[in-house]
Amino acid sequence: MTARHILRIQDLSAKEMCSLLDLAEAMKRGDDTSAHLAGRCIGLLFNVPSTRTRVSFQVAASQLGADSYPYGVEELRLANRESIEDTIGVLNRYLDALVVRWYDMNDYGAGHRRLRAMAEQATIPVINALDDEEHPCQVLADLMTLRELYGGEVPARRVVYAWSYSPRQKTPGVLHSSMMAAALLGHRVTVAHPPGFAPEERVTRAARDAAARTGASIELTHDLEDAVRGCAAVYTLSWKSPTLAGQEEIQARTRLADRWRITEPLMRLAGDEAVFLDCMPTNRGEEVDADVKDGPRSRIFQQAENRLHTQKALLTQLFDGTLTGGGR
Repeated sequence: MTARHILRIQDLSAKEMCSLLDLAEAMKRGDDTSAHLAGRCIGLLFNVPSTRTRVSFQVAASQLGADSYPYGVEELRLANRESIEDTIGVLNRYLDALVVRWYDMNDYGAGHRRLRAMAEQATIPVINALDDEEHPCQVLADLMTLRELYGGEVPARRVVYAWSYSPRQKTPGVLHSSMMAAALLGHRVTVAHPPGFAPEERVTRAARDAAARTGASIELTHDLEDAVRGCAAVYTLSWKSPTLAGQEEIQARTRLADRWRITEPLMRLAGDEAVFLDCMPTNRGEEVDADVKDGPRSRIFQQAENRLHTQKALLTQLFDGTLTGGGR
């Protein structure tokens, strides 16, 4: 049987996402505590550090009865130029699934290509735990959080993904996967970004094509204040420019520091009921002010907790036949 890989959020259909979220909610309530993965071995291969993703996958595996084995690239012979083909050929014989985080913001796109190369060689499921283009696992947790907040009204509630200043170049993976998930599920999103920091054109085009079929709304704007008016949630994100590079991007990013940050006055424009979302890590005073991140609107730790439940559901359904083979 062909292994099912989850490299992009659109590797799941809308129906599959909803089924997975139903199971995640049942697991969070304690209605499903079965050891669905008893005797399984889950590998975690990360080329960059991780807090939420690594720990949540390890705990998810443990709670499902599996063992998890984390590796840094420097711990494997990949560090000495062993090929992907040979590495994955070996891991196929030891593991039941492989969770991979791989990116290098100095070589944009290479991380996603590396994951695809791994998946092509793998006879076990490969799960994208963040590369330089996609982050499906984070977005599943975000969708669960929105369902908990708004129930069946989620499609009618507009979420703003707001570019925010950070001195570091960050992957646009969460943004790209969020846009595609919204498009597939018929949700309303606005992406607010300064000039030069638009999402990749191919992603915007694909999301709008899908939105035309589902009734979703995918809007882009340079006006942050106008974007947040009347929205249900403001989600802070920072991502690298697809068109600027090197010192040009650093200088552009620095010039935007004071104007592109989530503040309490900005949240007041959104309305009394609007919540603040953040996949973290973020630094107070850079992407967001402390009174927002630590304030009553913040749902950031609810999002982080839901990483555990959605990843338990994802692992379970990859092995129980719900997501095996097939595709969309």
